Amino acid sequence: MSAIKGFSEELFAADGYTFPIFRKGGGYGVILLHELPGLTSETVEFAEWLADRGFHVVMPLLFGRPLQSVALGLLKAPFVCIRKEFNTLAAGKSSTITIPLRTLCRKIHAECGGPGVGAIGMCYTGGFVLAMMLEASLLAPVAAQPSLPLCQPEGLDVEPEALSFASGRRDTMSLLGLRFEDDALCSASRFKRLEASLQPAPESPVPRFHSVTVPGKAHSTLTLDYPTALKGGVDTREVVLQHLRKQLLGSHQSGYFTQPA
Repeated sequence: MSAIKGFSEELFAADGYTFPIFRKGGGYGVILLHELPGLTSETVEFAEWLADRGFHVVMPLLFGRPLQSVALGLLKAPFVCIRKEFNTLAAGKSSTITIPLRTLCRKIHAECGGPGVGAIGMCYTGGFVLAMMLEASLLAPVAAQPSLPLCQPEGLDVEPEALSFASGRRDTMSLLGLRFEDDALCSASRFKRLEASLQPAPESPVPRFHSVTVPGKAHSTLTLDYPTALKGGVDTREVVLQHLRKQLLGSHQSGYFTQPA
């Protein structure tokens, strides 16, 4: 029996880590990383929304319990932040949990086929996709309100070398960034740093990084504050959907990259 109705559940083990994954839908694979409150009902609802639109959605449970309340997740946040697999404060350093997440990308790509997979990180996990871009099968990464490292507005929770490595890819991999205009946890300077760090492949018309800023003061662009984004005139879920479709359905070129000189 799965802990989340309508989803299959299995244990995924790789690179010294073991965690449950919940899966639903057909089509090409999209890995959805939950926010700091945990794998809440709002995240599950978003996963169902994506599955209904033709993708095989995979949700790893990285901390907490399935379907735990937002209040309980925030109460336990300090304990999550001190776990060694998550980098909360140090800029220029990726969380070690991104290593098995790259392996998960390869697994889902092998099972679902297609040119590659998508991955969506949100809030606490928003920057995880930056290190995951080292994986050749990841063609459609999304960083929604990436919030780490804390208290460093321009900081990124990934090594500069990893961003250079990702820029050296010779495919159409493109990162989508989402944030609210007045979000103190995800500043405009963080996105400017990403834009400066990620360069497109030579002669490629596809930008390596493009972002959408939603008017207003809120945080969770795709889940808890999605209604606020709609009121601000931006359907953030539709933006993500079009990004996934363009990257995974509009191209059949396999992803690969070369080590930068």
